Amino acid sequence: MATFHEALKHKNRISPVLLKRAEVTAVGVGYADPNKPALGAGVIVYTHQKIVPSRINSLKGTLAQAGSAVPVRFVHAGKFSSHAQSSKPKGAKAASFTSRVRPVPGGVSIGRVNPAATGTAGLIVIKNNQLYVLSNNHVLIRDNSSSFSATLQPGPADGGTASNDTIGRAFQFVRLLPGGVNFQDSAIAIPTANSVLNPRYQISSSGQLITVPGHLLSYPVGLQVMKSGRTTGFVRGTVEANNVDIRVSYGGTLGDLLFRNQSIIRGNNGPVSLPGDSGSVWLRASDRYAAALNFAGTKDGVRSISNPIGLVMSTYGLRVAIPASGQSVKAGLIRGAAPIGNHAYVQPLTQQQRKRIRAILVKSR
Repeated sequence: MATFHEALKHKNRISPVLLKRAEVTAVGVGYADPNKPALGAGVIVYTHQKIVPSRINSLKGTLAQAGSAVPVRFVHAGKFSSHAQSSKPKGAKAASFTSRVRPVPGGVSIGRVNPAATGTAGLIVIKNNQLYVLSNNHVLIRDNSSSFSATLQPGPADGGTASNDTIGRAFQFVRLLPGGVNFQDSAIAIPTANSVLNPRYQISSSGQLITVPGHLLSYPVGLQVMKSGRTTGFVRGTVEANNVDIRVSYGGTLGDLLFRNQSIIRGNNGPVSLPGDSGSVWLRASDRYAAALNFAGTKDGVRSISNPIGLVMSTYGLRVAIPASGQSVKAGLIRGAAPIGNHAYVQPLTQQQRKRIRAILVKSR
């Protein structure tokens, strides 16, 4: 039986080789058998859905050469793609997540124009008494650049227009790096006034709101999570793999981007990440603490690719915004650091890796 530490070390050895192969889309660490956690950890290799037996045998040969007793599990999940909605979709699961909501909570439709993109306002966050909306770069930012971009609620795919539905503008983002290593797809928007935003989180088609008490620094494989997204509505999932190296398709000039230290979350009952769900934020089901920022998924939507939110929040110096007495807002708590030596949890980046991540200001006009 392999430990998570052994599985992580093996994953780090074989991932660079495996990701050079066209049929492999991601390599991470999870349970050797998710139905029997007591059997210990293993490396999970994600591949395209249609893969011939000869290619699997070739992959097994490559793994045999690596010489390790750590179990390897193959998951034929298909290609992973970013999940913003660029055009009018066939329909969302619940109209309340796509409608115009004021003040704006987490979990509802948001987007930009020119070029149009619609995703999800994942979470309302705060820094120095200023509120922001947390979502993805590819939802809020124009062409991965610092060009001015108005923020709409709802997004253009749900009828939002710049003249009637502008709630603010893009404020900061982390640039996506073609040909480099990425650790997050994130951005924040600043509202025209704090009163435009509601420091709460929508969890039902009837508009029911909850308070998110704070965010986690880390979380383990097997964690039960939940989230609201503009397309799939309120869903539940399980962290299937952590510390994942993955290629994500963005199309256009960005092409396929390499991400490291990601989480793959599998839906418990169907799709959890479809076009329009980009920017939605996963919460720990037991206590509603924010855990991860969804930005991509498989074609069937059953698997979500998410940035661990601890890194995202520290990049911008943010905390979760929560309502306080009267009309005031306060900063949420920070919890859930990875226990020392427990590699089932999302592992922190090295100091050198963190230095390469920089929040960039967007032009104000």
